[in-house]
Amino acid sequence: MVLSSRGAGFGWGGALDDEIHKLVEMVTELGIEVEDILFNAVSALLGEGVHGAQQAPKAAAECEARYQQAHQLGMDLLMGGRASVDQARWIMELQELGRAFRRIAQESTRIATQSLVLQLPAEDVLIQVGASINLLEYLVEQTRMQVRNAIIYTTSRDRENARSILNESTDLQLAYNVLNDRMQVAIGEHPHASFPMQQVLSIATRLENIGVVCSGVSNAVLFDPPSQH
Repeated sequence: MVLSSRGAGFGWGGALDDEIHKLVEMVTELGIEVEDILFNAVSALLGEGVHGAQQAPKAAAECEARYQQAHQLGMDLLMGGRASVDQARWIMELQELGRAFRRIAQESTRIATQSLVLQLPAEDVLIQVGASINLLEYLVEQTRMQVRNAIIYTTSRDRENARSILNESTDLQLAYNVLNDRMQVAIGEHPHASFPMQQVLSIATRLENIGVVCSGVSNAVLFDPPSQH
């Protein structure tokens, strides 16, 4: 792992530095596993295979165990009293990222479960509401990009990755809003045939929730407390 220049000049090095590297690796591996759950979930949603989605609950349980280990290590490092101000802040950022990945794992597992029980293929549902599958694919791709940028930030601590999450969140939100509007109109017009629409809308909402989680952690890591004079 390569430390960013934000750690320079704060007494980095030694055993604590090695332990923080270990925490970085643990959170990064958690993020990668979470991204795999999301990929498998949306593959089932888009009709590209269901095996990975079927394994999502097991993968999520493994992610939960990994999260608990990383969280405990972060707490031990913070409570040990050896961290400089910047080291402590990075540890707290890693704790925040870990919590975000944990939430994304939970949402992705629900997407996988819901995708497996769709009453109709997602593409057929979108045709019913006058939308293209491309709209859902775009929402999926934007969500995955948000998660990928969060993983990159974990290893690089590069604020540009955090800012890119916020910059791209507008596109994700717009895609969700368009899909939501189409779905809500169609549900209102065809209430007796609306269950498949509600299923797809629920999945889309979970994708949007993942984007909100990524934006929230980006705001947290970009926050600079006011200087004390």
